[in-house]
Amino acid sequence: MKSGSGCSGMRWVAVVALLTVLGSTAVGQAGAERAGRAIATDTAPNTPAQPAATLSTNLHRVGLLLDGDARAVWIGDSWCRLNFHTRLPFGAIAIWPGLNVTAASPGFKSGNRSSKTMDYTSGDGSLVDINALNTWQVETNGGSQAHFGLPMNDLTMLFGAPGLVIPQSGNNAHKISWLRLSYAGWVLTDNGPFSTIDDNIMARAWYYSPLSPSDMVGQVVLHDTLGTPLLSFSPATEARALWSLGGDPSLGLPAAAVPSQMNAAYLDVPVAAVPNPGPGLLVLEDPAFPIASSEQYWFFGGMTLYKTGAFGNRLPGYYHSGLAQDSWSVAGFADDTPSDGGKNFSDEQLTRWLDITTIDRQQTPVVIMHIATEYISFEQLLIRMGKVLDRFRAAFAAIGTTPPRFLLVGSYMHKIPGRTLAESRTAIGIFDAVYASLAASEPDCSFYSLYNATDGVFFTTDQYGGQGAQQLARDWLDANGFATITFGGTTYNLSTADNGGVDGVFINDGLHIKSIQGAAFYAKLLGDAIATARCPGDFNSDGIADTRDVIAFLSAWAAGDMSADFNGDGDINTLDVIAFLNAWQAGC
Repeated sequence: MKSGSGCSGMRWVAVVALLTVLGSTAVGQAGAERAGRAIATDTAPNTPAQPAATLSTNLHRVGLLLDGDARAVWIGDSWCRLNFHTRLPFGAIAIWPGLNVTAASPGFKSGNRSSKTMDYTSGDGSLVDINALNTWQVETNGGSQAHFGLPMNDLTMLFGAPGLVIPQSGNNAHKISWLRLSYAGWVLTDNGPFSTIDDNIMARAWYYSPLSPSDMVGQVVLHDTLGTPLLSFSPATEARALWSLGGDPSLGLPAAAVPSQMNAAYLDVPVAAVPNPGPGLLVLEDPAFPIASSEQYWFFGGMTLYKTGAFGNRLPGYYHSGLAQDSWSVAGFADDTPSDGGKNFSDEQLTRWLDITTIDRQQTPVVIMHIATEYISFEQLLIRMGKVLDRFRAAFAAIGTTPPRFLLVGSYMHKIPGRTLAESRTAIGIFDAVYASLAASEPDCSFYSLYNATDGVFFTTDQYGGQGAQQLARDWLDANGFATITFGGTTYNLSTADNGGVDGVFINDGLHIKSIQGAAFYAKLLGDAIATARCPGDFNSDGIADTRDVIAFLSAWAAGDMSADFNGDGDINTLDVIAFLNAWQAGC
C-alpha cells in the first residue's frame, strides 16, 4: 500500500531541506573520495604475504551496461581471441542470458566458429598474416622494414608482386578475400544466429595504410556475401574521417588515409542479412587498377557489422569486439612504444583502431581484460595495469566517446609454463589482488575471479594437475550443480564422458580451454555474477553512488512511487529515506 502518495507541498519542503544538507555533505564526500583515490593510485601497496581470496569487487558497474547498450572490447592474449569458440569471449556469446547482440567486429583471420575467411590469391605476394611469425612486418618498400603490432587478429597483407595470381574468370574473377560472420558457430549459442532475413545490417571495412600513399593499391571494390557490388573506393584518398583527428565521419565525406595506421572505408555499406552462411564482405580488385606487378599493397584488417533500424540508426545493444593475440603480455598492453617487431604498440595505433571501430560515441565502452597469468610482482603488475587503464581512457577521450568502464577478469586455475603448480597459484593470487585493488580504488573498474569462483580447482587431467586432479574436478562440478550445462538448445555433460561430455576436463594442455562447453562454463560463472550484482546506493543504476541518486530517490519518494519503498515494508515514509541515505553514504 502506498503511504502519502502524490507530491504535497510539505513533502517537497522536506525534499529541498534534505538536498540542501546533502549538497554540502556530498561535496565534502566527493573531495574525500578523490583524495583517497589519488593516494590509492599513487602509492603502490606492499606485496601481501597471502593475497586475499576476493571473489568480486564492484561488478554492478558493468552489469546493467552489458545487459543494455555497451561496446565490449575484450583484450588479452590467446585466452581472449574472438575467433576461438573455446575462449571466454565466445563463451559469453554462448550463454550470457538476454544478450542483445547488435554489432560485431571480427578480425580477418577469425576461424570457422565465430567467423569465416577465404583467401582467393596465390603466388608471390599473396595474402599473408601480419603476426608474431613474421614479427608484424607490414612493408619493406625503400629497403627498410616497417612493423604494426596492434593485436588485431589478424591484419593481412597482399603485395602486387609480378608472380601474384588473382582469379580472372568465372564467379571468382578479381576476388581477393572474403570475411563473414559464421552461422555455424553463432547458432550453437543462446544468442545466435547473429542475423535474420529481416535485419538491416551495415558493414564497415578496415585496412592499414602504408607510410607512402603511392604504395597503396589504387582502388578496391566491396561486395556483400551474395556478390552484390557495394562500394568502389580509393584506400589512399577515400578513407573514413576520424573523430580523434577532429573529423566528422557522420558527414560521409572521404578523407586522406592516415599513413602507417588503421583506416576504414569512408562509407558504411548495407549488406545482405544472410542468416546462413552469415553476412559479410567480399574484397575485389578493381579491373582498372590491377594489383599484380603494381608493387603496391592492400592490407585487409577486418570489418564492423551493425544492425540498424528502418531509418539507418544503429540499434542499441551489445557490440562484440576485441584486441587479442597469442602470447601477448600485460606490458604489451601497458607500454606506449612504436611497433618494432615485438609485442608492443603505440597509443596512436590504439586510438586509430578504436576510432574506426566505434559506431556511436554515446555507446559506453566496456574494456574486458582476460589474460593468462604472468609471474610478476604485485608492485610491477599494479603499475602496468594502471598504465593499461590510462591508455584506454585517453584513447576513448580522444575519440570523444562516453568514458569507458573496465572489467578485470582474474584467471581460472592453470599452470604457468615453466612454473610449478604452487608458483602458479601464488601468481594467480597476485593478479587477483591487483585487480581487486584497482576495482576498489578506481571508480570505473570492476573485478571477478574465476579462480576463487571455482575454489581453485584445476579442471584438467592428472597429467597436468597431479594425481586425483580429474576426479576432484568431477566431484566439484557435481557438488556445485554443474554436472551439465545447457546453451543453444543443447545440454552438455561436464562431469562425465557420456554423450561426448568433457568428463571434468576443460583445460587440455594445462593452459587453454579446450571446448565450447568449458568456455561457456567459465562465462556462465562470470555472467551470473554480473547479472546479480547491484549497488543499493546507486538508485539510478548508472554505476556510481552520487548526488544524482539522491535526487532520483527523493523524486520517486515525493511522488509516492513504490521504487522508493527502500526498506521493502510496503510503505513509503521517512524510514525509507533513512535506509536509502545509509546505503548511499556507504557508497559503491
